[in-house]
Amino acid sequence: DGDARAAYKNVQFDVRTYKKLKMFVHAEEALKTVPLKDQDLTLFVRLGTDFVDNYYEYELPLNLTQWGATLPEDIWPESNNMEIVFDDLLSLKKKRNDLIDGGSTSVSYVIEYSQVDPANPKRKIKVKGSPNLQGIKTIMIGVRNPGKSSNTTWPDDGMPKCAIVWINELRLTDFISEGGSAAV
Repeated sequence: DGDARAAYKNVQFDVRTYKKLKMFVHAEEALKTVPLKDQDLTLFVRLGTDFVDNYYEYELPLNLTQWGATLPEDIWPESNNMEIVFDDLLSLKKKRNDLIDGGSTSVSYVIEYSQVDPANPKRKIKVKGSPNLQGIKTIMIGVRNPGKSSNTTWPDDGMPKCAIVWINELRLTDFISEGGSAAV
């Protein structure tokens, strides 16, 4: 309970010429004898210059695929499709910075600042430090079992979880072909 596991890759990306980052996600019980419910686990994606101090994070609750499912829409449910809108991340960072500049003592660059995703209120977007979309150096994709005591967004029973999670086709979409961007 309250733990997470992730995989990461060191990269050199400038994503300013795209509007979105998308990915398909699948989740299922690892063992029939250890049942899971929809939204017991969340998937998170961190983009930043590092994993600890300067990053954007997107988090969504996972819906499970039932054992024996064979239809593609059951194996890769639409509700698990991840879609990060870069403008939403930038707006969140600007909102946080405006609060800090306005003298707010409850907001800081060194504390993770979050809000619900404007496109989907069941998902969260977060910012910490000063990440930028021009210099993404790390991508982390992981699964989190939200802690019962710290979790106010998703229901939680406080128990450990075991799952199989697949991710597929991490991709940039909606190329911005305005002005000088078309030559990139």
